[in-house]
Amino acid sequence: MPEIDHDFLLQEARIRQVLIRYATVIDERKPAGLADVFTPEGVAEYRGLGSFHGRKAIIDVVESFLGSVGRTQHMVTNFRITLNGDEASAKCYLQATHAGSGVHEGKTMTVWGEYTDKLKLCPEGWRISHRELVAFHVAGDIGVAYKGKSYSAGAVV
Repeated sequence: MPEIDHDFLLQEARIRQVLIRYATVIDERKPAGLADVFTPEGVAEYRGLGSFHGRKAIIDVVESFLGSVGRTQHMVTNFRITLNGDEASAKCYLQATHAGSGVHEGKTMTVWGEYTDKLKLCPEGWRISHRELVAFHVAGDIGVAYKGKSYSAGAVV
């Protein structure tokens, strides 16, 4: 276990804020805010949904997803953060509820899972360079698109 000192606690809190910011910008329906979460070359792997390469591709897919659903609520907890200089790794649990819209109005989909992240300390602060979501359980169906595809800057790869 690393020595817990002031700097460790400060960096851990800053990383935790980035992980929380991810959930918040999605729920506030402001996906452009993900520019303050991911590195420009960041990767997001959402198992069962696809792999998205580059900040623009991540923002694009989240924007598209939000356009096809109603309200969302992402809760993250049980943060486990390891620091190694300018790099860090983190894991946290997720529970995300998505309300359906259109033909799926009145339905919900809840995902229980875990994010595994690699982060880099950039001049503007900690940013996620690689995020993987593993869904432990999905309940409900609101017609989620993008299953099994991979995207890079808006193009299917």
